[in-house]
Amino acid sequence: MKGLWQVLPMYPLFCAIFFIFLYSQPCASTSKNLSCNSNDLRALEDFSNGLDSRIDGWKFHDALAANCCSWPGVRCALFSVFSSSFSINSTDPSLRVVSLDLASTGLEGLLWNSLLGLDQLSFLNLSHNSLRGTVPPELFHLRRLEVLDLKSNNFTGELDQGISNLTSLSYIDVSFNRFTGFIPDSFHGLQRLESFSAESNCLEGRLPNSLSSCSMLSLLNLRNNSLDGNIDLNFASLVQLVVLNLGSNRFSGHIPKSLSSCRALQVLNLASNNLHGKIPKSFRNLQALSYLSVSKNSLSNVSVALQTLQECQNLTVLILTRNFYGEELPNNGIQGFHSLQALVVADCPLTGSIPSWLANIKELSLLDLSWNHLTGGIPLCIRSLDYLFYLDLSNNSLTGEIPMSLTKLKTLNSDSLSHNGSSSHGIPFFSWKNPTRLLWYKQYINFPPTVDLSNNMMDGTIWKEIGNLRLLQVLDLSKNNFTGSIPDELSGLRNLETLDLSFNGLSGTIPASLVNLTFLSSFNVAHNHLQGQIPKGGQFSTFSSSSFEGNPGLCGEFFLVCYSTSKPPEEEENDREESNVVLEGLPLAMGFISGLLLIVILVILPLLKQG
Repeated sequence: MKGLWQVLPMYPLFCAIFFIFLYSQPCASTSKNLSCNSNDLRALEDFSNGLDSRIDGWKFHDALAANCCSWPGVRCALFSVFSSSFSINSTDPSLRVVSLDLASTGLEGLLWNSLLGLDQLSFLNLSHNSLRGTVPPELFHLRRLEVLDLKSNNFTGELDQGISNLTSLSYIDVSFNRFTGFIPDSFHGLQRLESFSAESNCLEGRLPNSLSSCSMLSLLNLRNNSLDGNIDLNFASLVQLVVLNLGSNRFSGHIPKSLSSCRALQVLNLASNNLHGKIPKSFRNLQALSYLSVSKNSLSNVSVALQTLQECQNLTVLILTRNFYGEELPNNGIQGFHSLQALVVADCPLTGSIPSWLANIKELSLLDLSWNHLTGGIPLCIRSLDYLFYLDLSNNSLTGEIPMSLTKLKTLNSDSLSHNGSSSHGIPFFSWKNPTRLLWYKQYINFPPTVDLSNNMMDGTIWKEIGNLRLLQVLDLSKNNFTGSIPDELSGLRNLETLDLSFNGLSGTIPASLVNLTFLSSFNVAHNHLQGQIPKGGQFSTFSSSSFEGNPGLCGEFFLVCYSTSKPPEEEENDREESNVVLEGLPLAMGFISGLLLIVILVILPLLKQG
């Protein structure tokens, strides 16, 4: 397992290091005394003249030109003048350019056919530049080429059928360009080919059958094109295949059963196609399989899929999103997965409840069951998942309280993650808050530690013990029926970046201690029954009024001034003193009025009658 994650992504680098080391050794002891081959020097000059940019260190018109083998990116080896074969100890030697490594050197412009003059070239790396236009056909006459890397440029046009001439080729990468048309069916003679990648172009049509004859092929990456038809390669002849990435195309039909012949297969990505049918039961034979994504297809029978794949003993990442529409998530017949670290079965939408067999996946770090129709509560056994740091159960119909066991997740209570998981080899691993907003990561360990229970029907209070989840970066409990107050202990979530408690029935005040959450960038308590003053300072000065709306009892910067319905304290104190004076004089006033009335009754009224 460790070898796959760490070694295979470095395959291009290993190729480069191997060839540079091999061909630079003889040159090191002789380049001071031998001149660069004149034909090679002329070819390099023609190549340079076709560019819009200069190559630093390449000088054609001074004494240094004689020793082009010392230029940046150029490596040479000794060949016999008469036999043109590689020789270290030749008595009549000639230096020939065998390696040209100009990756990430800022090259701009066109490729000219001048490279044809470098007839001993075996390693060509022009990746990560700004080269444009078509690739000259002459490039495919360099019969000694073993490594050809043109990825991440702006090349256009079709892939040339002349690729069949490169019978020594072991590695070719033309990914991240703008190539169009069909992949030429010209791979019959490439018996040494081990890696072919044409990811993220505009290629269309069917898979070329001739790829089946490349019996040494270990990596085939054609992701993110417009390829269609059935996946009908003869996988029984591709027994060396380790990585197969056909995601984000338009393939249709069934997943080929013959894939189970690829016993060395470790990474399989068939996501974002138009495949239907079931996961073949023969996939249980893929004991080396570590990463499988079949998301965004139209597969059926989730029970068979899980029962089959649980027998893949090395399966680490399993993504089944957007399949099995409306089926029931099985609670029986699944024992668990021995090595699984990431399980994503989102947006299907599945019925049923959260299965108890999840507790048997002892290595589980990431669980995403969002955007389904799951009912019932969160099982207490979730506490047994010691490595779980990402839990997304949002957008279901879950009920009940937050289980106290959720607050005791060991990984989230610690100071660092326990797993170094990877989604591998440039294959995008993604999550979403809704079906239109994707968050892309290349390693699932880069997902922010998360507990997302939003948009369910859960109730009860928010446990103060949630404040113990020190590693947590995202806490979303919005759109539920939670009541009670916001625990002051949430201020213990010192790594928290997102806190959403909106659309619940929470009451009381917003704890002033939350201003101590210095990483908090998103905060929402809208549409609750909160009251009192909105805390001031810290990150709270950056939140908009929408974070607090729908709480008529709140006062502060965005709403009513907290003293707008009563006078400030000093004025209220003055009023109380004035009221006391009035109250103290009230008995005297009452006595005066009573005496006055008595005089009127006893003296004035009789006089009026006599008159």
